[in-house]
Amino acid sequence: MNKILIGLPALAIAAFMVAPKVSAADMVMYSSMPGSRTSIPIIRRITNIGGKINVSFRFEFKEKEGNPAPVRGLQTSTAITAVDGGTRDGVWSSNNSLMLGSMSFSKVGDYAFELSEVYSSDEENFPIDTNKYEVYFRVTNKLDENNNPTGALNVELMDYLYSQKADGKVGLNGAIFESVGNYTHIELENKVTGNAADTDKYFKYQVNFEGIDEGATLAVVGQDERVEYGGENVVTSSEYTVGADGLIVYLKHGQSVTIGERTNRGTTYNELPQGTSYTITKLDDDDGYTTSIDGEAGLAVTKSVVKPGAADFAAHNTTVAGNNKEAAVNTGAFISVWPYAAVAVVCLGGAIAVRRVTKNI
Repeated sequence: MNKILIGLPALAIAAFMVAPKVSAADMVMYSSMPGSRTSIPIIRRITNIGGKINVSFRFEFKEKEGNPAPVRGLQTSTAITAVDGGTRDGVWSSNNSLMLGSMSFSKVGDYAFELSEVYSSDEENFPIDTNKYEVYFRVTNKLDENNNPTGALNVELMDYLYSQKADGKVGLNGAIFESVGNYTHIELENKVTGNAADTDKYFKYQVNFEGIDEGATLAVVGQDERVEYGGENVVTSSEYTVGADGLIVYLKHGQSVTIGERTNRGTTYNELPQGTSYTITKLDDDDGYTTSIDGEAGLAVTKSVVKPGAADFAAHNTTVAGNNKEAAVNTGAFISVWPYAAVAVVCLGGAIAVRRVTKNI
């Protein structure tokens, strides 16, 4: 019996040794964000965009070094997605919110966080905005009626963000990320040369696109509204809906057409994304004209849309079609016979002159 009683303290000590320990950190009291301020709006804008787009962006929210203590419940990322979003004046805009309601703090002091854009699903056409925002919180002790700390904390979101791009403070609704879309447009120019060329003649071209969704609408600017072609009057269009049939273009000498550039209320924006390829084909190939495209003989060319500002942008952006027609030169019987005929005439004239001289004698 005594042996059992003596062994009890040893068992209790062993049980205590293997029991889970409660750390000091778990004993800390955390205070959460006040219900009056539970989010920061994030606005994503894209300019220079026409038609429909499909892209998503992701934003990261992380603690900066030097904060008084780690924070619980931090929402580390959020996203904004645009699918088939229409545009107005070449600007697309959408928004989401970074939720703060689950954040909680355990120590007084000033806290700083960084908000940045870290991902674009189509960075070639929609590059990320490198701007970063700093978000600040101030945590103080809650006091009782005698101004003594109660153990709880007051959490306050400062009333501004610090923008690295603007190098200064902006409002809490000013977390705006923005970039210029790398969409562009193309041009086709028609030149007619030769002493037998008709500069009032319309030439017919077809433009086909790949890499852009069917149903997308492109502005077409520069054609005459009405043209006479093949003995018929044709009404041209100022818009083209992308499809398998291709866009038909009619141009005289010196005329050019722009495809995929739209101007609305004084704002110009583009509609052809990178990755789009297009083929231009002259259709009237039996009209007696010799055709070249960008200086190379042929009736068709295939090119790709490149990023505005690229070194080869001009070559890809503009296509020049040349049509030449010269008067026919007669190289037949007349040219081959006339030297002999001339000799015969000279000989005949000499014979007549000799005969006259002889007769006079």
